[in-house]
Amino acid sequence: MPRKFVDYITPDTNSNLHAILEVSNLLGFSQIWLGREWDAKPFDLNTLSSTHSLDLINRLDIDSSKIPKEKIVQILRRERRNFPIISVRCVDAEIAGWAAQDNRIDILSFPPHQIGKLFTRSIAKLMIKFVKYLEISLSELYLSPERVQIPTFRHIQQALEIAQLKSVPIIINSGTSIQSSLRSPWELASLSQILLSTKETPLESISTIPTQLLSRNQVKMSNDYIAPGIFKEPEIYIQEEE
Repeated sequence: MPRKFVDYITPDTNSNLHAILEVSNLLGFSQIWLGREWDAKPFDLNTLSSTHSLDLINRLDIDSSKIPKEKIVQILRRERRNFPIISVRCVDAEIAGWAAQDNRIDILSFPPHQIGKLFTRSIAKLMIKFVKYLEISLSELYLSPERVQIPTFRHIQQALEIAQLKSVPIIINSGTSIQSSLRSPWELASLSQILLSTKETPLESISTIPTQLLSRNQVKMSNDYIAPGIFKEPEIYIQEEE
């Protein structure tokens, strides 16, 4: 069975979303996660899907550098059932420790120049315990100024070493709003191979791991879902004989 590749993009008001999706399709992706902030206008997935032969998924991105923790909690309470994927960008140790334990959060990401400091072994342990995913958007590396690319590379590499040591699931993508900075799955995998210590993980992180997360959460969004392994029983109607 052919591998299905997943990418994550962050369209903004200046993005030509149709052009980005067309290129993503040509590059070999099957599924695209469309990231947006909590107060942004939602994407019309039906219209976009009818134009592009891609599986499109709405994803909520929360940047803790822009929103205080109290507001984030309110957003999570209101939006968890509306988004199959929720990510929090952690900019300090307190937020990282809290986000790693909150069951409404799926993915943790970090500023690339801080990830080596913020993604610690203790955070990794919490992420394993509460089933969280670490995300690395490689455009933050290859689009960064040359003078910071080497230290950024080292920070990301250090974090990925900890993630692999502790078995934290890793999601790798481009994470860009710029059409020209999109990369094919094989280019992302090639760059990831330099950062990672195993051969299998890069392709898994672009395909199997994100699709498994999505499948798990789509089950949770079902109206019949109560708790892990617990679902409402279907109601049975019996028509009485006259």
